[in-house]
Amino acid sequence: MSLPTPLINRDRAEQVMAQFGVGALVLADPMNVYYATGFWPQTLVMGHIGSTVAVVPADRTKPVVMVTAQFLHYFFDLDAVPAGSPLHILLYTAPDQDGEGALPPFFFRAAADGVPDAHERATRETTTAHLADHPAFASATRALQAALDGVVGDLASDDLVAQALLGGAFVPAGPLLRRIRMIKSPHEIGLMRIAARCNRDAAHAAVASVGRGARYIDLQRAFFRETGARGGKPVFISTDHSSYRNREGVIREGRAFSIDAVASYAGYHGDYGRTVLVGEPQPALRRALDAAILCNDAVSAALRPGLRYSDIIRIGQETLVQHGHDILTPSAPHSVGLLHTDEAFKDDALTFVKADHLIEQDMILSIDCPMLQTDMGGTVHMEDLWLVTADGCEPLNDRAAPFIRI
Repeated sequence: MSLPTPLINRDRAEQVMAQFGVGALVLADPMNVYYATGFWPQTLVMGHIGSTVAVVPADRTKPVVMVTAQFLHYFFDLDAVPAGSPLHILLYTAPDQDGEGALPPFFFRAAADGVPDAHERATRETTTAHLADHPAFASATRALQAALDGVVGDLASDDLVAQALLGGAFVPAGPLLRRIRMIKSPHEIGLMRIAARCNRDAAHAAVASVGRGARYIDLQRAFFRETGARGGKPVFISTDHSSYRNREGVIREGRAFSIDAVASYAGYHGDYGRTVLVGEPQPALRRALDAAILCNDAVSAALRPGLRYSDIIRIGQETLVQHGHDILTPSAPHSVGLLHTDEAFKDDALTFVKADHLIEQDMILSIDCPMLQTDMGGTVHMEDLWLVTADGCEPLNDRAAPFIRI
């Protein structure tokens, strides 16, 4: 296994943390540990809360520090940390807070009559070499205290783990993290490209696998299967109105239906929406589909740094009016990343309130263009993922098919 690489945009993190007067982030939530370090903390997902903690200093010249158990370093085959690495690792041998009766490093016992396992020896040697340069701490608390040595300013934490290990008061880290995650690092952008492509391709493959008489649940299962085949993790695929899904949910000739597909790859999400035509659409639906395509094209042509979310909404809605469409659509942007909606809330609230964000380079935005109209023989939606560039935007998923026909 190669050494994990932090995903977090350290330039953005330094800027946001300075605004809040925070000297370091102390992170224990699995998603946040992964974001900070690039290491997926399997034991945290299993419920071993606090077994791995990440510390992100505000000073971007200092490395991110991952505090984890010595056995986990050995078991998960973490490589040695070279000089100048953006990630530093501190190990402990016991999780207790005071460190009394500290345990020695632990490795698997060798079978008396066995043959040495070359793979186990390799990770054992890496851990032993790390301990030679950085002896393990007697407890998670002591390792975390060492990681925070020299930090000036408040500490921000994402849950009660830091308080349990260190005591004292912490600033909520959620608002800071949501601000930081809106501007992607190059590593994140690379993962988002894969996520967007896999999500779109899985959605098209799933639709191609069903036909008239199939149920929406068959489409959902196909999407989950196709996502897994591409190395992704399915989240959901919404189809049509919820009432139609719940009351019948059968693909029938003459009724179009919208899809909204979301799947993740390496933790990062794709978000893709299209209209599926089953036979010939009714005239009202055809007009709504034309409006969705027009709206999507208009907002993508306008999307660039310096605008606000409200400008994109206005441009989409005004475009429809100018072309004679009497139909309502939000044409609303939202940031996508480690979450489907991954953005700061209004006034940095702890619960979701939509904010009118300034659009900046290296944001990745989805722009929802569903047509909010009924009695037209189905539902209409169009949605793509966009990377905001220095002077415009770039689609992250294939846009060749503005609708799908079966």
